[in-house]
Amino acid sequence: MSRRSSLVRVLTLRFALVAVLGASVATLSYALLKPVELEYELDDVGREIAERVVMREDGRPAKILLEPDSPLLSRLGEINALHLKVYDKADGRVLFAFDHERGNSSSVDAISSWPPGFFVLGGITTPQHEYGFIDELAFDNGAVIRIVARRGPPQARDYLYWMAAELTIELGPLIATVALVGTALAVFTVRRGLAPLAAISRQAAALEPGSARRLDDREVPEEIQPLVEAMNRALDRLQDAFAQQQRFTAVAAHELRTPLAALRARLDGLPPDLVEREALFATIERMGRLVDQLLAVARLESGQLSTDELLDLRELVRAVIAERVPAALRAGKELALEAPDRPLMLRGNRDALERAVGNLVDNALRFSPPGGTVEIRLGEEGTLEVRDRGPGFGEVDPAELFRPFVRGRNGPPDPHGAGLGLAIVHDVAQLHGGQAFARPRPGGGAVVGFRVALLGEPAA
Repeated sequence: MSRRSSLVRVLTLRFALVAVLGASVATLSYALLKPVELEYELDDVGREIAERVVMREDGRPAKILLEPDSPLLSRLGEINALHLKVYDKADGRVLFAFDHERGNSSSVDAISSWPPGFFVLGGITTPQHEYGFIDELAFDNGAVIRIVARRGPPQARDYLYWMAAELTIELGPLIATVALVGTALAVFTVRRGLAPLAAISRQAAALEPGSARRLDDREVPEEIQPLVEAMNRALDRLQDAFAQQQRFTAVAAHELRTPLAALRARLDGLPPDLVEREALFATIERMGRLVDQLLAVARLESGQLSTDELLDLRELVRAVIAERVPAALRAGKELALEAPDRPLMLRGNRDALERAVGNLVDNALRFSPPGGTVEIRLGEEGTLEVRDRGPGFGEVDPAELFRPFVRGRNGPPDPHGAGLGLAIVHDVAQLHGGQAFARPRPGGGAVVGFRVALLGEPAA
């Protein structure tokens, strides 16, 4: 699965890249507008020469020790028109000399008494001007050597060396500082800028089906305003469609009750020995149950059921089971209840909870084999589990069973079910601050139930 891109990460990286490029261009432009500072390489060369000074017994510099194939000599030869001498400052003795053109040492002697520093000889407008460099290096014993050099105009390698030195010594820390500060500001700015979008996302996540709430667009930036308005219009259309579907379901279910009652009345008038009479009664009963479930779904989805009634869940479950004991015994099956010794109080809707518990028990009885026992366990925390030894769920994901009209049990087709029972259980559990669940039972069968929020207990 590919990783989703982060808007914060993308904007931060782009902002940081712009900051680094901007700082680099600005500092390089500043550096290129300055005169070329050739003292960087000459200063490095002077320090390498100082490392090769050989001292006399009296602590005075004697000479500069350089092998004929020394890399330092090669480097000196690469500097354009270099003439260099190293003096003992105390007595003016020449310790080392390098002439790009032999016999040109007088050009170095002419500036040997000048103060230390880097300077241009002949004026910067002269096409063939020269550059001078004088440096003094002191040793721990008090000896001082004086390095005096003259060189020609810079060449390509000199520009490259100078730019590398500028970046490393002067511009590098500045660019790094700007990049770090710019990146930190980018993260802060982007996160602050996207805070309204995060707030809108939290509002959207809190919306419930059928809710009349809409996204608050009063604090969002103008760039996000069209998106929020479009989402609110879409929510209005969904709300209208949702309300229309609810009205249709409720009206259709309600209107079906009248013809069903009429059919039942007419069947009562048929001769008792009519063969089709019992089959017709069974069909009408099935249609009646379906109509009742459709009405229950419509009421739950409308959100108009009151949940203010103080109820004892233990007493409610016992009453539902007691109603079904005779039918279970006639079918050769048993019901076993395990419940706490204390009341389990909650505020809710009695009719809705009785229907949910009844649906669970009816399903378990329907799919349990003859002689089997349906176990109902009621926990201290408000959890109701109904266990059977039926055929299980087959290949259907148990979580899908709580969707309307989904039927996922193995075994022969159920002529009485419509796939709404567990959908009602799901909605009732949510109405009471809980959730429904289903899982296979070890050893065969199924465990289906729900949890509701008791008084003083957190919602599931």
